[in-house]
Amino acid sequence: MKAIRMLCLMLMVSLSLPLVALAQQAELLDRVYSGSTKETNAQLAKKEIQDQAFQKVSEDVIKELIGEDRFAKNKTLINNKIIKNSGRYIPFVKPSAVTQEGEESKISVALKISLKDLKQLLQNNSLLTDNDTQPIVLPMISWQDRVQGRSYRWWQSLNKEPQGFLASEGKVFENSLRESFQKNGFFLVKPIESNLGVQVPTDFQTEKVSGEDSQFFAKLFNAPVLIDGQVVLSKADKGNGYRIEVKMTAIQVSNGRAIADVSRKFETPAGAFEAVIDKKIKEISDAAANDLSIQVLDAWQRGSVGSNILRITIQGRSNLMDVEALKESVRSQITQVKNIRERLVSSDSVSFEVDATVSPEELATKLESLQLTNKKLGKVSTGNDEIIMKWNQ
Repeated sequence: MKAIRMLCLMLMVSLSLPLVALAQQAELLDRVYSGSTKETNAQLAKKEIQDQAFQKVSEDVIKELIGEDRFAKNKTLINNKIIKNSGRYIPFVKPSAVTQEGEESKISVALKISLKDLKQLLQNNSLLTDNDTQPIVLPMISWQDRVQGRSYRWWQSLNKEPQGFLASEGKVFENSLRESFQKNGFFLVKPIESNLGVQVPTDFQTEKVSGEDSQFFAKLFNAPVLIDGQVVLSKADKGNGYRIEVKMTAIQVSNGRAIADVSRKFETPAGAFEAVIDKKIKEISDAAANDLSIQVLDAWQRGSVGSNILRITIQGRSNLMDVEALKESVRSQITQVKNIRERLVSSDSVSFEVDATVSPEELATKLESLQLTNKKLGKVSTGNDEIIMKWNQ
């Protein structure tokens, strides 16, 4: 029996190894550079062309990650701080043999670029996101007190309780959010403390801010990220204490996409309502704010912010290795795709959801050009947010 168990374990490990290998390569980008030089010494020619490969491939990938304009603006910094340290994000280099064509020596250089390490270098030098001005985050958090029958929203200037209890608790949350987001490179507006409600036109002083209203607030305060939140105070189901429900969702306003979410429930001991609520809010606000800010930072660093969600459906039979190989190829060859997730696998198709910074038409073209081992993809159709491809044998 023990021998059978050992055999099963070995089989499971052997089957999992290819998938582990694929996962380890998921952040490696493949590039090939072909160069020439008039240098006649083979070793010197190889070094010169290899240096050319580091420079050119690094420039191309960095431009794809941060954009042409930001690259041009920071070219000196990129050369001195990033490309000079290319060994930190290029773990694999394989030059071909030198070939002579007339007076020129020619070499092809295959490289693998670690996107994770390159992004970290860019982030360390404030180049991955547009940190010349900190990204602005606008909290739109409503407060509902079901015990005293009152509510507070900072954007409703008609509110008669601008300095009351709920506004005071709102300031506690604002301070925690500001500190947490500041640590992660964002500037969070403090609308209660700044009395920004007076700037909001009457037509936008609604109970729930969504859709076109979100676009208005984002434009008014130049904030690409909005926090749609709600804090509800009520009596606890049991005992004489009270319950605090906190829900906050960070939204990328440009496409209405949720990029971070925090939902918490807390109960207070029995006591004077405002006193026990105030004490509990001060205890829990920092942790909730920190959780949300970390999620937003993660989305920002992955490139999810500023990207669009597209659905890719591949028609035709796909086995597990095909699916994993396709995901690895997309990650390693298409830098405009920030994330790829499986959404539906059936006997005759597989669907993915991706965060992409290019249009469906552009992405379909790139998918057709993917270098896959045994198969090629062909385009069937594209829509506003969907791409349908098929396997071509």
